[in-house]
Amino acid sequence: MTIQKMKQTTFNEATLVEWEQVAIKSLKGKTLESLSTKTLEDILLKPLYSLEDLQNISPEQTSAIREAKQTSKWLVAQPIAGNSGKEVLMNIKETLLKGNDIIHYTVDKKHSWASSELEELRALMADHTVLLDVCKDPTFLHNFEDVKGLIKGTDATGFSNARTYFLDGSQIHQAGGDAVSELTSVLIQADTLATKFGIHQLAEKAFVQFSVDTNFFMEIAKIRAFRVLWNAFGEAYGNMDIPAIPVHTETSLRSYSTLDANVNILRAGNSTLSAVLGGADSVTTYPHDVLTGSTPTSERIARNMQLVLKEETNINRILDAAGGSYYVETLTKELVEKSWSYFLELMKESTLENREAKLQERAARKWAHQLELLATRKKSLIGTNIYANPEDSLDNEIAHTAYKRLAEPFEQLRKGFQESPLNTGIIAYGVLKDYKARMDFVSGYIVSLGISPIVAPENLKPVDLEKWIAENKINYVVFVGNDEQTAGLVPALLNENLSVPMDVAGKFEEYEDWLDAGLSGRIFAGQSLLEKGTELLKYTKKENSHENA
Repeated sequence: MTIQKMKQTTFNEATLVEWEQVAIKSLKGKTLESLSTKTLEDILLKPLYSLEDLQNISPEQTSAIREAKQTSKWLVAQPIAGNSGKEVLMNIKETLLKGNDIIHYTVDKKHSWASSELEELRALMADHTVLLDVCKDPTFLHNFEDVKGLIKGTDATGFSNARTYFLDGSQIHQAGGDAVSELTSVLIQADTLATKFGIHQLAEKAFVQFSVDTNFFMEIAKIRAFRVLWNAFGEAYGNMDIPAIPVHTETSLRSYSTLDANVNILRAGNSTLSAVLGGADSVTTYPHDVLTGSTPTSERIARNMQLVLKEETNINRILDAAGGSYYVETLTKELVEKSWSYFLELMKESTLENREAKLQERAARKWAHQLELLATRKKSLIGTNIYANPEDSLDNEIAHTAYKRLAEPFEQLRKGFQESPLNTGIIAYGVLKDYKARMDFVSGYIVSLGISPIVAPENLKPVDLEKWIAENKINYVVFVGNDEQTAGLVPALLNENLSVPMDVAGKFEEYEDWLDAGLSGRIFAGQSLLEKGTELLKYTKKENSHENA
C-alpha cells in the first residue's frame, strides 16, 4: 500500500457494544464482568473506558486540577545526608550543582554547626527553596530570620515565606492505608488546623505530603483527587476561592525490598513518574538501596530519574498531562467521591482520637489484605514472592523506617532459612513433560522462601530414594507428578515410612487420607507462602535440636 492510499484509508467508528461482543466471544464462556477488578480502595475497574465515562464528570474537576498549578514544572527534592554540619553543607552544595532544586534536610541534634557553616547555610537558603524537617530539633530554626519553603515539625508562623502547617498523607500510608485513607486523613488534619487557626491562615501556611507507591494510575489519580478535595474543603469552610497549597511527594518504601534490590530502581521510577503526572510540586525519589545504606552511585541514579524525566520526556512542558484520560479522570472522580464520603462519616465521630482510630483500623485491614494477596501470589513483588533470586543473601543490616513494607515478612523467612538451611529435595515421578509445569511451580514457590531445592533423579525406587536422601543430607522432600502418578505412588511411598517429611504438589481428594498415613502437607497454587514458610521453618528447628542433643 502506498503512502497516498494509507492517507485515504478510513475506518468505521467502533461502538462499545461491538467491542463487548468481540470481547465476550474471545472470553470463551467467561462473562464480561470477569474482566473487571476491584482495587484496594473498593473501586471496580472496568476493562474499557470510553468517552461516555466523561459525561458524568464535571468540567470543574479538570479545571480545579489545572488551576492548582501555575507551571507544569516540579522541583527535585533529594534528601541531604551527612555525619556533621560540615558534611551536610558540602553535600547541599554538591547536590544543588548536580540537579537538586530544593535543600531537603532533616535536622539532627548530633550535627554540630560552626558559626561560619551556619552563615554559609543561611546564604544558600536565601537563594533556594527548602524542605526542612525540624521534628528532632525545632530550636534549629532560631538560627534563621526567615526561611523560604516548607517546614515540618513546627506550626510557628514567624517565617513569612515558609509554610509550617504540615498535612501528612504519608503517615497513614506508612501504616498500610489505601488512597482513600490517605486523602481522608489529610482532610481530618486540615479540619483540626482550620478549627484551631482558621481556614484562611490554613490556606496561607499549609502544605501536604503524599507517599507514592507503584500502583501507577491510582497514584496519579490520588494527587489529582486531592486538588479537587481541597477546593471542596475550602467551600465547606466558607472559603469559596481557597488557594491551592504545595503538594510534596516521596516515593513510597512500601514496595521496596532488600531482595533483588535493583528492582527497586523500577519501582522508584514508576512512582516518580506517577507523582509528576499527578501534578506534584516537588518530588523526592529514594535510592534503590536506601534500606541497606545508599551509596553516591545509587543517590545519583535516584536524582537522575527526575532529571531524565525533565530533560528527555518533555513532561515538564505539559500541565496535567494525565488530564482528559477517560480512565484517569474516572478514577479521580471515584477517589474524590469515596474520600469525601468517608471524611463526612468520620466527622460524625465526637473526637479526633476516635477519627484517627477509625483510620488506623481501616489501614490495618487494608494492610492485612495486601499481605494476603502477596502471600497467595495474587499480587506480585518481583524478586520477593515471585522470580526470586536464590543467590540473594540478607547479610546487611536493614534500616528501620516508618513504613510497613510488603517484603518484610518474606525477608524474615529468607533470613530464617539462611541461618538454618532446610535441605529440600523434589522427587519427580512419571514422564518429564507430564510433571514439568508442576515441578517448576514448586521450585519457584520454594525458592521464594529462600530454599534452593535439589531435584532427584526421576522415578527412584524407595530404596534408591532413601539412599539419595542420605547422600544429599535431605531434610524434607516434595513429591511431584501428574495427577495419575501422584494418586498411585504417594500412598506407596507413605507405606515405606521415609526418613524425612514429605509434601505433595497439588490438591487431591485423597489428601486427608494421606495425612493420616503420614504425609506432612502439600504445596499448591493459592497457598499462603508465609504460612507454608513458617511451617517449613519448624523443620529446621527440629533438625537443629537433634544436632544439639
